[in-house]
Amino acid sequence: MSSAPLAPIARSAQRAMNAWFIAIFLLFFTRGLFYATWSTRGPQLREALHLDLAAMGWYAACLSLGSVTGVLVSERIVRRIGAKKFSIFMYIVLGIAFTLLGLSLLWQNVPMAYVVTAILGFPFGATDYSNNLEAAKINNESGKNRVPALHGGYSTGVLLGAALVGLVITLGVGVTPNFISISLIVLVVSVVAAFFIKDFRPKPGEDAELATPGQVATAENLPEPATTAIVDQKVSQREIWRESRSRHIGFIGFAFVFVEGAGAVWIPIALVQFGFSAADAAFSYTLFGLGFVLVRFVGGPLADKLGREKIVLFSAIAAILGVGVFMATPFIHIPLVGALLWGIGDSIGLAMCVAAFGDDPTRVGSRMTFLWTLVYMANLVVGPVIGTLSSFVGLIWTFTLPIALMIYSAFASNAVKLQRDTTSTS
Repeated sequence: MSSAPLAPIARSAQRAMNAWFIAIFLLFFTRGLFYATWSTRGPQLREALHLDLAAMGWYAACLSLGSVTGVLVSERIVRRIGAKKFSIFMYIVLGIAFTLLGLSLLWQNVPMAYVVTAILGFPFGATDYSNNLEAAKINNESGKNRVPALHGGYSTGVLLGAALVGLVITLGVGVTPNFISISLIVLVVSVVAAFFIKDFRPKPGEDAELATPGQVATAENLPEPATTAIVDQKVSQREIWRESRSRHIGFIGFAFVFVEGAGAVWIPIALVQFGFSAADAAFSYTLFGLGFVLVRFVGGPLADKLGREKIVLFSAIAAILGVGVFMATPFIHIPLVGALLWGIGDSIGLAMCVAAFGDDPTRVGSRMTFLWTLVYMANLVVGPVIGTLSSFVGLIWTFTLPIALMIYSAFASNAVKLQRDTTSTS
């Protein structure tokens, strides 16, 4: 049979894959830009609302509470309407809610700030689930570790957002205009990018077609991009919980997200307590974000070469060193080095969990629900836990908890190893 028709079909499929990748990258980017702006402005937000450390912890939990809710309902909605429509709607809500948060700070309306932040968390968590589900599908179709690069989009947004906050603070720009301008950027870029998402919902009565990961394209096995339908089986969360491998992967994801949340919210606040300026605190967060960017853009090839389990092991060790150096600030005075190491170590562990759950495309949706429920439980508890513990032992000593979670991740790292048959319940 002639292979002449293969080239245009293959090029069309590659263009569709590239557009899909760029779209998801941009959606990760805008969420990172939003989150960095919100978290780096933490000291000014806390001042505007007159919150003590414990209250600040509960305020931060509002975002996570909304996010958990968004994750829990996302799977069903994405199955029904598709990732494209879902993303467009959710990013519109995200942009509007961030504008309202800025206004609540201008008016110093504490109840409004709490409520709007919880509402803001809903699309943030929902799109996090949706974006990572798409990332797992891209990873599986390409046969390479592409999740780290997609997460690099989020880190790039975090880095840029933190740098912009440091700049606007220096220029004397207030929190409210900062939040409103970022909300407009997030809304416009995200909605445009979402139109390029490759939707996999099958037509009524149409069976799903599952591509073998890394399968070489031929004229016989390469479907048209517009009609490809990749769906996963609906599996109960109880069944996922019974899978030993899934539990370990989920708890590794929990650990890395808890440690990231501890750094994202509390590094700037801790440095202000140490006597550093707000601009210096924002710069430390920039270095924290830089660590994520540096590793995530080289993490895919490294994972291909070394294996996911070694990446998780080395990442956990680096994070332990970074948190330890940051905690030692009163003695060795190099918190910026600690923040950078903290970001480097915490950067890629979650991506390895996403990739591991994408090994079996027939169960990826249910496993992603399981993972992102734990991820946002970590986001939900990190604020109250760190804030409450800091009231008893001081903020700096609460960072021993992230160290303990990284030790667990190091010992459990073998769970993310590539495995096609992932249904073991042992």
